[in-house]
Amino acid sequence: MTLKNNVYDAAVIGGGLTGLTAAVYLAKAGKSVIVLEKEKQLGGLAQTKKVNEALFNLGPRAMYEGGAALRILSELDCLPKGGYASKSGMVGILQGEIVAVPADLSPEENMEWSELIGGLRRVETESIRSLSLHDWSENNIRHQRVRLLFHAMCRQWSYCDDMNVLSAGFVIEQGQLAAKGVRYVEGGWQTVVDGLRLAAVKAGATIAIGCKAERIKLRDGRVHALLLADGAEIEVSTIIAAAGGPDEVDRLLQGTVQISIGKWKKEARPLYASCLDVALRHMPYPERVFALGLDEPFYFSKHSGSVKLSDNGAHVLHVMKYNDNVSVSAQDAKTDEKKLILLLDLLEPGWEKEVVAIRFSPNVLVAHDSRTIHNNGAGPAPDPAVQEVPGLFVAGDWVGSEGRLADAGMASAKLAAEKVLDIV
Repeated sequence: MTLKNNVYDAAVIGGGLTGLTAAVYLAKAGKSVIVLEKEKQLGGLAQTKKVNEALFNLGPRAMYEGGAALRILSELDCLPKGGYASKSGMVGILQGEIVAVPADLSPEENMEWSELIGGLRRVETESIRSLSLHDWSENNIRHQRVRLLFHAMCRQWSYCDDMNVLSAGFVIEQGQLAAKGVRYVEGGWQTVVDGLRLAAVKAGATIAIGCKAERIKLRDGRVHALLLADGAEIEVSTIIAAAGGPDEVDRLLQGTVQISIGKWKKEARPLYASCLDVALRHMPYPERVFALGLDEPFYFSKHSGSVKLSDNGAHVLHVMKYNDNVSVSAQDAKTDEKKLILLLDLLEPGWEKEVVAIRFSPNVLVAHDSRTIHNNGAGPAPDPAVQEVPGLFVAGDWVGSEGRLADAGMASAKLAAEKVLDIV
């Protein structure tokens, strides 16, 4: 792409939800801003693909009522249509068998489960952000199956499978938000991306697709320019790096071991998952809309119904295996796919006769950090400002202490934009 202008108040690297959010705030404030996206399509992890008339997000995705994403989208007049996830029909999977909740629990287990979930909103989370979820549940949950159920819920709220490092305060706070409502997006998350893009362009931002940032250039230690992969150069005094996590910022700066980015890169603990997205003409067991593995890190949910996710009335299901911070090999990916198919066989026997569309995605990057006890449940970057490099800011799911995934990315994007506005 040939740029008509090479001088801007600010450059945003990354055209996903985080980068576009920052660009909207900057452009609305009257600043000249360019968004650089190296791929040919905006959206990053929030892209939606159409497969045989079914709309597949990149794995199961939702927004929490009361979370930063919905709050910011409403503030920017970009709130998408949506519907709420069903709170009925949950089942657990234990040793390959279905455990219905509450039907298959003992009276004692049911009472503890009800008290635990009902009392979650009263847990003071700030004081337990450095306590692991494992230790918190050992101290607060008596029955083993109830503990397994709660761990499964926490895995869903955090995408992290290691209860020994997951921050109890962070994940329980996510559970408190989830209790207010889990919202799916009508037409898939690409509609959110498209809405933010339109808002950014309307406000005056420039969007450059297929434009890769190569290196941040400094002068006297400050941001001076941005070199692109094609050799072009953008003169800019502020940059928001909103893609690729600390690894990408490290690449752009070409050597950061002695500054904050190097420390954040070392501390970051990315999360991965294997995802099986399926669209069915009919569901053999339509009452089964939500299931979690109790002894294995599995997730199953129907995301259509409350929202439209196909052009032919198909039911869109997501089946996922949380791989924690392990990037799976090709052989492991095949094993994951077999396990997810077996899970579908258990929950929806006969499903393969109803398939409209199917897609398996191994090794999906879910988030750039796990929100562990080592950072008190916050991302490795506590704040968007890179103190050693005036004019450089970071934003993403690994920045700050608010929320996870889209909530964290968009909250840090807004904060980064506000800090840019303080100096330009």
